[in-house]
Amino acid sequence: MIIVQLKGGLGNQMFQYAAGRAVSLRTAATLLLDHAGYEPKQAGMYGLDGLRIQAGLATARDLQQFEQGTAGRILNRLIPLGMRRIYKEPHFHYDPAFPEAKPPLYMKGYWQSWKYFHDIEPQIRSDFRFAGTFSPGIMQKAGQLENTESVAMHFRRGDYTHQQAVQYHGICGPEYYEKAVQQLPAGLQYYIFTNDPAWVRDNLPAGISAEILSGSLSHTQYEDLFLMSRCRHQIIANSSFSWWAAWLNAYGGKKVVAPKRWFNEAQLNTRDLFPQNWLTI
Repeated sequence: MIIVQLKGGLGNQMFQYAAGRAVSLRTAATLLLDHAGYEPKQAGMYGLDGLRIQAGLATARDLQQFEQGTAGRILNRLIPLGMRRIYKEPHFHYDPAFPEAKPPLYMKGYWQSWKYFHDIEPQIRSDFRFAGTFSPGIMQKAGQLENTESVAMHFRRGDYTHQQAVQYHGICGPEYYEKAVQQLPAGLQYYIFTNDPAWVRDNLPAGISAEILSGSLSHTQYEDLFLMSRCRHQIIANSSFSWWAAWLNAYGGKKVVAPKRWFNEAQLNTRDLFPQNWLTI
């Protein structure tokens, strides 16, 4: 049995699921998800039920076998990974010991690197198909995005504008998007996805042809993620949500521009966050 602790929004959960799925497939173990850590006010944050994932939800009885006292926690840190029952992500970048993980195992961390699931990429793409159906309007727009030189541009604001989030995560400002546009050919059509359309409307890079889809055509995180992933190219924010939109994009000639500075004050090594063919600025 592999149990993965879920925390954060949909993009975070997708990373956590993908890492757990890699261990479960390699070891032929059942995969369960623990979303009990969300506070009552965060109950609506669980989002993987909107995707075709292959995992159940852990019960209190499932979790009991991983409870540890002080001595157990100390021992767990000292023994080799292949013998541990709880695997806490040791740092932000890829852990080269990851292939040694074995069940029964409880996984705690964010696991934000494509390297954790690179070997099972086709399976993850299958698991992250959308479980529901989209409206005719959404499907028509998706077809248009797939068949034209479209660029998804994501502005993450909302919760990222709070003082604590700005201090820790930082926020991509107009200068980043101006520079990102310069990395792509001229004449492309930009489609804007954001949780703050009013601000974005006044701060778009000059000289581009753009259409804001969030709040006009798309109204849910799944619709946004679906349409973003159907664009041929992406300019992403420092957000795991738009990271996944770019990764799920299956267009062979895609260009992805990402912010090199993923965090503001957080001293985390992001060397393994981006696939090698993405451009960071």
